[in-house]
Parts: sequence; structure tokens; C-alpha cells
Amino acid sequence: MLREVGESCIMSSMIVRSTGASTILIADDDRYAQKALEALLRVEGFQVIVAQDGQEALERIQESRPDLCIIDFDMPRLNGLETCRRIKGHHDTRLLPVIMVTGLLPEDEKVRAIEAGCDDFLPKPYEHDALLTRIRSLLRIKTLTDELEDAEAILMTLVRTIEAKDRYTLGHADRVGRYAVMLGRALGCNAFELETLRKGGMLHDIGKLGIPDAILQKAGPLDDTEWEIMRKHALVGGEICKRLKSLEGILPIILHHHECLDGTGYPSGFKAPQIPKLVRIVNVVDIYDALTSRRSYKEAYSIPKAFQTLWEEVERGWWDGDIVKVWEEIVTREGAG
Repeated sequence: MLREVGESCIMSSMIVRSTGASTILIADDDRYAQKALEALLRVEGFQVIVAQDGQEALERIQESRPDLCIIDFDMPRLNGLETCRRIKGHHDTRLLPVIMVTGLLPEDEKVRAIEAGCDDFLPKPYEHDALLTRIRSLLRIKTLTDELEDAEAILMTLVRTIEAKDRYTLGHADRVGRYAVMLGRALGCNAFELETLRKGGMLHDIGKLGIPDAILQKAGPLDDTEWEIMRKHALVGGEICKRLKSLEGILPIILHHHECLDGTGYPSGFKAPQIPKLVRIVNVVDIYDALTSRRSYKEAYSIPKAFQTLWEEVERGWWDGDIVKVWEEIVTREGAG
């Protein structure tokens, strides 16, 4: 029943939202060019906000949350390249479409702009029809992206709803996501992998939507029948999240965060070669948080006792010792709480 509710919430979030006039930010220190572009966009029904340089553009983005940015390459205080890099580097604006407008741009500068995250280029002087076509295309993509973001946000809310029923697991998903990113960064994961770890860590237990509350909240160890039901949460989580193409990358984490390197885990009994690095990372921080948190059936372990237990389980062939070693170094150096 809970699983069906979860899937229903996902599907309802995919319904196209009411679309008012899109808001476009123009950042250009050439006032004549800025005014001409603003007039064109307003005639086409867009709302427009303006900025004279990159720094002002960033401030206006935080204030007004535009749907798309048109940024001149050459601006005072903060040029278009650095402005784009900061937009794409911030979690809240990383998916905001950016069109760079410029005069003649050397090929190496175009490469740098692409690396900074620029979505499209338009040379000056530009054709109005070409600009409007690019704008509408990027706005269509953004609408779809926003809908996926909304669906993911609903899943995050559902995870916190599960946790709220049991004071002992409250905050577990957030901590696992945060710890996984800390560990992944230390292990050299790229930006895409770190985002996968963040989402995967937070959603790894989403399948508990399909587990009865009587089992989730039981004050004591589960019996064999209850344990068999609990073990299904990984598969249920996979069923819920596979509906969202944007979550394809985290499916291995959701499905296999209880696998052990020696093949004794569940649900698939995978062995070391079949368990990806990102899954191994979440394995370690998930167990660490479970050990260092109080539960209905046990007190919280001290950090030394938690790592003693983790190393014992490494010896049994369950976890990746190299990953445990790096995590222990992070916790010793920086703490994790």
C-alpha cells in the first residue's frame, strides 16, 4: 500500500505545472544591446530582469530565480565565463540554462565556456529568430528537468516521513548522503559521482515505504519471517525509483547497499567484482551511521567501537578495507556528526 502511495506521488509530480510567463535574465554592460534584447523578449511575452555585470547577475539570480540567463562574455567585475562557472557550480542553480552571447570568440575560449557549463552560444549580432528558437528549446528542457527535480524532492520527503515514524532513525538518510559525499570526494570521485552518492545515500532506504510499520518500529531483533520481509526493501526501492530516468544512476545503490563482497549479502548475493565503487562507499557509511546511532534494540557505539566492528566485518569479507581505511582517516581528522 505504501509503495503504491509512493509511486502515485511520483507520477502526480510529473504532471506539467501551470506555466506562466518565463523569466529571463539579461546580463550585459552594453546598455543599448541590453535594452534592444529586453524589448524583443517582452514583445514575445517573456518577463525580463537585467544586470550590468556578472556580480549583479548572480545577485539577481538569487533574488528572482529566473528560468534562463543570457550572458555577455565580456563584462566588468565578473566576466561571462566566471559568472557561468559560478551559476553551474552552485547546487541551487546548476540546472539553470545559460546562453553566452559574444563577438568573435577564439576556439579555446569556446572550449573554456563549455567546460564552465554554458548551454549554448550566440554570436553578435544575432538573428532574432535564432535566439528565440534557442531560448524556447532550452526552456522546454528546463521544464522537464524541473518536473524530475520535483519528483525527486517528493521521494526525499517520503524518506523523511519514514524516518519520522521512528526517532532512532531520524536523520539517517541525510547523514548517509552527506557522509557518502565526504568519502567519495576523498576517493577522487568526480562531480557526477558525488551527486549520485548524495542522492543514492539519501534514497537508499526508500523501499521501506513497502515495509509494515510493525516491523520498522519493532523494539527488538526481528524474527526470521520479519527479517525476510525487511530484506525486500531494496527491491521495493528499485521498483519505485526505476520510474524516474533521472535516478538510473542511483539504482545500483538502492538495490545493492546490503550486498557483501563475499556474496553473503542481499538481495542478489553479489560478490566483489559485481559491486561498484559507489555502492561500496554507501555500504560503509550506512553501516557506520547505523553503528554510531542509538536504535530501539541497542545503544549507540562509540566511534572506536564502530570502527573495530567495521574492521572485524572487513576481515569476514563483507566490506572494502581500502574504503573503510579512508573513512576512518576522515572521521579521525574531521569528525562526522
